[in-house]
Amino acid sequence: MEYHFLPSRFGSDGMSTRSWERTCRRTRNKQRESMTGNNNKVRSLALTAMLVLSVFAGTMAFAGSAAAASSDTTISSGTVVYQGQVGEVSANSSSTATLSKGKDGNDGFVDSYTTGSSNTSFNISTDELSPGFYNLSGANTDFSFQVVKQTFSVEADSTSVKNAGDDSKLTFSIEDSNREDFNVSVTSDEIDEDWSKSYSNLYEEGDGTHEFVVDFGAISDLEPGTYNVTVSVDDTTASQTFEITVEDAGDVSAQFQDSVYSVPRGDIVPITVSLENTKNAHVVIGDKEKDNFEINATVTDGDDDGLVTLYLNTYRTTNATADNVLYVSSSSDDSATAHWNSTELDSPLAVTSGDYAYEMTVNTTSSNPDDVSSLSVSDRSTNDVNSWVAPENADLDDVSELTDAVTQRNSVAKGDQLVFQVDATGIYGALENESNMAENVSDVPGLSFKVTEKNPEPNSVADSFNTTQSGVSLLSDGANETLYVIVDTNDVDAAVSDDDLYGEWTAKFTVDDDDYRVAPDSSQSVSTTVSIEEATLELNEGNEISAAPSDNQSIAGTTNLAPGTKVTIQSRASGVFFMDQDVKVNQDGTFSGMFDFSGYDNGTEFSVKSMVNGHTDSVSGTLNQNADEPETTTTTTTTTTTTTTTTSSETTTSSSETTTSSSEKTTTSSTEESTTTNDDGQPGFGVAISVVALLAAALLALRREN
Repeated sequence: MEYHFLPSRFGSDGMSTRSWERTCRRTRNKQRESMTGNNNKVRSLALTAMLVLSVFAGTMAFAGSAAAASSDTTISSGTVVYQGQVGEVSANSSSTATLSKGKDGNDGFVDSYTTGSSNTSFNISTDELSPGFYNLSGANTDFSFQVVKQTFSVEADSTSVKNAGDDSKLTFSIEDSNREDFNVSVTSDEIDEDWSKSYSNLYEEGDGTHEFVVDFGAISDLEPGTYNVTVSVDDTTASQTFEITVEDAGDVSAQFQDSVYSVPRGDIVPITVSLENTKNAHVVIGDKEKDNFEINATVTDGDDDGLVTLYLNTYRTTNATADNVLYVSSSSDDSATAHWNSTELDSPLAVTSGDYAYEMTVNTTSSNPDDVSSLSVSDRSTNDVNSWVAPENADLDDVSELTDAVTQRNSVAKGDQLVFQVDATGIYGALENESNMAENVSDVPGLSFKVTEKNPEPNSVADSFNTTQSGVSLLSDGANETLYVIVDTNDVDAAVSDDDLYGEWTAKFTVDDDDYRVAPDSSQSVSTTVSIEEATLELNEGNEISAAPSDNQSIAGTTNLAPGTKVTIQSRASGVFFMDQDVKVNQDGTFSGMFDFSGYDNGTEFSVKSMVNGHTDSVSGTLNQNADEPETTTTTTTTTTTTTTTTSSETTTSSSETTTSSSEKTTTSSTEESTTTNDDGQPGFGVAISVVALLAAALLALRREN
């Protein structure tokens, strides 16, 4: 006796006719497995009676002896049926068909099926059929078919979930299955016997839709705890059970990280929102009635860090597309969708003053704000410009790399990179947008950056170049109110000939009061002067190198190339040794390397060569065993002694004769002594010289006394 299921009474509670039949079949299978002996027969009769009553209670119509129950598929010759499916077989009316195991039906009887007088088909349930081939005979069937177990592998993106909020959803994905296009249901008797979620037309990954999302937050009054959740295919025995932990979501909220935000007019202000137990929030900036300006954005935390940073471009508030005004970084996993509540402005967002500021609110689950902050907009400024240098091969693609590589100088060697640092505010909203940076300053009306030859040749126009030229690029650091203009001195000679490149240049940044949309009261400019020089490289001041035949021998040189530049030093003695070493230029322009000459003969001659970016310098050298000895000092002492003696006598007698005697004696003695001492020797006069001098002075005094 078979029955028709009438689906019109089912579906309002989420359970389809097929799901009801599936439940009935599984209940019957479990009951059959527990039946043993005579008690099994009694239980079977009782359960059958209950099933019949339930069928009638469900308004299922009596169909007589014909087999016309609902089926999942059609069974015919060569059909593949997945275990658990119900297949419909076409047959003669009022006939009996026999189901046997094996392709030819030789492996044993399984069951028999009878069609009624008005039916030409019957159904076969494969719940209890093991995988393999089966044969049908009689009732005009006479064919074989195959029962296959459906493979089914499912993964969940997490095993824990909140019972409310954005973290209440789990994503399941079908990783593997030998079947395409099937329906699944998600159930849990522990959550609620009547709870079920259905998903249709699924495939394994790579073949079609393979993911589906279950929102546990949609389950009313779901208590925290651990639940067994089963994902099962609707018409087969394939299923997989997960142990899911449900956690209390707690209170949902959003807050601004700062109570006050400030920005120069024309710049970009980052606004960071902190999220608690939610991934979404709604941010509103301004008040349409009070400010004639109001813009909002719905933000989503895409990387689960609990933070979302919005950027408001105060220069581009004239843009009708709100997503160009209020946005998240293009490199972020977070997202934002912006809308104008007011219309776009006619000019960049106006300056605030005094206690006046633009109000900002953020809310999550209700229209009432979770938090309030304010935005203050100040006047812009043009402050200064400085020059820096970086090695030729330095990577200056981002701010951190640039600041690590540069050295402040007002001169640059040809080949190095020259970096101008512009200190100004209110220009970064014009130069930047949500996805890229302007390629040159001239893209913005009212802004200019120009480098001009300071001392042109007589009767000639001064050479110049700007940010539109090849070899000149921009790097913006609006967060630190700095614009970097990077000049590749190897490439800029496309605009300026190599011969004219050497000399002094003046770099000037200008904000024009007539053209720039965030105009100052009058044009503003800042400038600086730099000189471009020919690169120099010199080893040991051009002198021959004398090194000891030992380790730790220093070979040094100087260059005007940028600090950090890599210099290669090679030391070679033909047939004896070859050594090389890469060193970097120091802040003072020096470089040096340590070489190990131990084990080589005294007097060995060698050459030293330094190389960098096509520049070279060479000197010769000799291994000298005395090269490491302390420096000696030679002292020459000359002593000169001059003695002058004058004797005068006069005698007068009674006669008229007068006699005068006069004698003068000059004695000069000269002593020259050459003494070589080390650094610990005695400087000046030695002890012996001092004694001789004293004796000479004593003799001189004695003679004078006589």
